[in-house]
Amino acid sequence: MGRGHDRHVEARNSMSGPAVHSADGLSAFLDLLIAARNLYGSSGNRRRLFNRFDEVFSASIDWSAIEWNPTVTRSARQFRFRRILLRNWKAFERAELDFSAPPNRPVALIGGNNGNGKTSILEALAMGLYGIRGHIDRSRPSRAGGDGTAPKRSDYRQTIERAMHRQAFERGERDMSVVIEVDCEDGPFEIERHWYFGDDGTFVEDDEELVLRLGADRHILSPPADVLGAEYAFYEIERRIAPASMLPFLLFDGEQIRSLGQRELGEQVRFGLESALGVGAIKGLLDDLSDYARDRSKDVQADGLDASLSAQIATLTDELSNTRTELERLESSLEPLRGRRDEIVRFIGSIGDGTYQDRHADLELRKKLEAELHAARHELLVSGVRLLPFLLIPAKLLHGVETVLDLAARSTSLSRGQGERMLRELVTALAQTEPPLPSDELEDFTRRAKEAWKNSVGVTSDSVDTTAHDYLAGHDARRVHELVTASRASARGEIDAMLRRILELTESLARMDEQDLKRIRAEESRSGLVAELEQISQAIVELEGQRRRLDQVAGKLEAQIEPLEHELNRRKGPRRGAGHGAIGADAGRAVVQALRESIAAAMPAHYEGLARALTDSYRGMAHKGIVQTVAIAQDGNVALLDALGRDLRDTNASAGENQIFAMALIASITGLGGEPLPLVIDTPLGRLDTGHRDRVLDYFTSRSSQTILLSQPEEVSGRYYDRIAARIGSEHHLLYRSEGGALGETVVERGYFPRKAA
Repeated sequence: MGRGHDRHVEARNSMSGPAVHSADGLSAFLDLLIAARNLYGSSGNRRRLFNRFDEVFSASIDWSAIEWNPTVTRSARQFRFRRILLRNWKAFERAELDFSAPPNRPVALIGGNNGNGKTSILEALAMGLYGIRGHIDRSRPSRAGGDGTAPKRSDYRQTIERAMHRQAFERGERDMSVVIEVDCEDGPFEIERHWYFGDDGTFVEDDEELVLRLGADRHILSPPADVLGAEYAFYEIERRIAPASMLPFLLFDGEQIRSLGQRELGEQVRFGLESALGVGAIKGLLDDLSDYARDRSKDVQADGLDASLSAQIATLTDELSNTRTELERLESSLEPLRGRRDEIVRFIGSIGDGTYQDRHADLELRKKLEAELHAARHELLVSGVRLLPFLLIPAKLLHGVETVLDLAARSTSLSRGQGERMLRELVTALAQTEPPLPSDELEDFTRRAKEAWKNSVGVTSDSVDTTAHDYLAGHDARRVHELVTASRASARGEIDAMLRRILELTESLARMDEQDLKRIRAEESRSGLVAELEQISQAIVELEGQRRRLDQVAGKLEAQIEPLEHELNRRKGPRRGAGHGAIGADAGRAVVQALRESIAAAMPAHYEGLARALTDSYRGMAHKGIVQTVAIAQDGNVALLDALGRDLRDTNASAGENQIFAMALIASITGLGGEPLPLVIDTPLGRLDTGHRDRVLDYFTSRSSQTILLSQPEEVSGRYYDRIAARIGSEHHLLYRSEGGALGETVVERGYFPRKAA
């Protein structure tokens, strides 16, 4: 039976012992109460459960000192799936998945196209392990978020009826089975569950059979004579593997992650921690103990005053319990409203439309930019008239004009009359020099001057009385040449500079227009948010008013109960130890009160450890690296802090980032008890981008515990397959076969897809 059974035996032997017990000793008695509820609580006959409570409460101890030890209640133990056998389960007529692998290869890879049965394997594990509880608990992430109601027992029946392999049923087969072999701490553990159907295909819960086998010899576990087989089997499965409340964190698919990721972070954390610590089981025990205390109070044979006191206490306690339940409901309603209110306030505060001075400065800047733009365009127009022709004239033609101008500047053609006159004046001046030149020298000099004049000026006695370029008449050719050359050189630079300036001014004005548009949209958005904020604030005020009134009611009830309990305890004191029937009822009420206080203290006590684990998991999966710390406050609210301690929840997270947080929470929850538990993940990467895919795949496949990935061809293929190949211990792929277009079946073949890349 294992260590849990030994502790129960020890507690049984202590029932007649001394009244003083250590905290560990008291936790063993709590184990007995939880075990009693697991074994007898779900049956219709409450008498067996209450009789078992009588046995437990016969121990002479101080029941008000009992404490809840969450690590004991959680009871999840290290295990590993070894093999799954499916027969007539959905699309599988016969299927075997063998996960045997060395410890250093803990990854099992199952590939299949959509519709080939990956989700069917996940469902087979859930309902093969826990039956109807598996059907109910798998839906808790979406139900807790308000997306649906709890499945009914009839839903489970319909699910099982639809799961029967149709072709096998048509051939006359009337049963369906799932066998799950697990390696546990104390050896092999086999769970075999059968469902039987009538000829009309109907299934009833009594037609479900469960067999548990233990050890290498597959010894069948049989329940004690006074214990129902189903309750005993469920207790053994939870004790050896994990509580059913942990199912959403052991087996999950992309849709469950999406549903969990859509919830507020604090709500996700509280849901996860309650599942890991087994808070639901403790709350169920409290309900049973309250019923037990009321039942046993009716059996007490005492005087009228004792009966009256007990009745008053029971009535007030029920009223107090209902009040606390209503307070919890109000608080759960207030939390999302407060979160939305804070989100709106942060967003409105981040909008900010500036002061009057800021708006006035923006207006002045706009006018200045518009004036500069107008001036720049005018300057471009004026300069364009002057410079644009130089950019439009072909370069070859412009070069020819410049050459002609240069030639004209250097050799200006003169008329014959002008040349002869200037030459005569030169000769006359030479003849009048003092002292006069000899006639032969003067004649020689005159001859040479005429030749030089002819060569440099281009005037001969034969020149015609015309100019080379009529358009230059009356102009300085040199000056015109310089202007043309300079204009050509500067035209491109000046035009480009003007265009750049116009572009800069236009972009500046466009940015201002965009800012104005954003401001207008923000103001419109803010108007809607302000209206929503008013509605939410009003709802919060009303709910908080109700909560304050209920707090006052609870305080008054507690004040009424305390003196009544004191008086009742004073009156029954002499009867203690005499076997009086009131002892069981008193013990039950004492345990209820003690456990309620333990629950209130236990959750915050585990937030710090969960925050550390969640920080490591989130940083391991998120690719941005901005979040440095995940902080969880005493009320369970979550903050995502950067290196400067700023809460990044003020920024809008993407759907992928929300999914990463949910996956990090799942990884953290399964590892709270020490060694992480196995994970079975259906289509883990389908909604993630490339950066997140790499990190998520690395994180889950680097765990020391088993990870079973059910993948589409496009998910784990190519480089993604190569990335984890060294960690893969077993491979299967699902192949759908159909003959003649009729309804087919899925077969399991060894090895991953024939090609590792899609």
